[in-house]
Amino acid sequence: MFTKIGVLLRVAWAEVLVYRAEAIIWVLTGLLPLVMLAVWRTLAGDGNIAGYSGDDFVAYFVGALAIRQLTGVWVIWDIEREVRMGELSPHLLRPLHPLLRYFVWALSDKPLRVALVAPMVAIALLLAPGALPQPGGLSLALLPLAIVLGFGVYFCMQCCIGLLSFWFTQVLALHDFWFGLYALASGYVVPLDLFPPAVTQVLVLLPFRALLGFPLDLLLGKLAPTEIATGFVLQLFWLVVFFWLMGWLWQRGIRRYGAVGA
Repeated sequence: MFTKIGVLLRVAWAEVLVYRAEAIIWVLTGLLPLVMLAVWRTLAGDGNIAGYSGDDFVAYFVGALAIRQLTGVWVIWDIEREVRMGELSPHLLRPLHPLLRYFVWALSDKPLRVALVAPMVAIALLLAPGALPQPGGLSLALLPLAIVLGFGVYFCMQCCIGLLSFWFTQVLALHDFWFGLYALASGYVVPLDLFPPAVTQVLVLLPFRALLGFPLDLLLGKLAPTEIATGFVLQLFWLVVFFWLMGWLWQRGIRRYGAVGA
């Protein structure tokens, strides 16, 4: 099985290189944090907003840009198209589960995304050297795990929405609504601690923070050990919930699939 996954990874990576212009466009569409950086840094000026100085906003939104590229998943368009157009049919006959193929696709473009975003991050930090994050040893050591878990939750959530294509024809519209919630509730466009405390307490429990806000807080070194433990518990909880839901939707959706060759 691992040999098959390796082959699939090489094929997916070759496809990324062939369509690298498409990947560049996708990365450019994810530059919203830089827009928000300009807005919030201008508002902060030489002072601060709720404890965030201008350099703090640089660190936050540059970090958000990097974490987004590492944890983000964009397979919903492939799932929706293949179910709607019947392109899923031949993949049902292959030895690897179609969801595993989507997982490999989601992984395959990460090296190129990192390569494209790294110069932007470097330039931003050169322009604002005081914004360089200085996480503690524990936060830095656990950051890769938080990114992996965030990616896993993101993948399962996207698959859950995409698999609704077995029942509905407008799941991309549903995804647009989901992304609006993600942008606000994950900390992608506004740091969660800038919301009123009561709102923040609710937002940290939702799955969206597990995708971006929690790894970002680790990167910035903002969490105490108990907060780190709570963050990982929530990431694991949401991963189990959406992994189960993904499997449930697949089992029931595939029974409804009626494309030619299915």
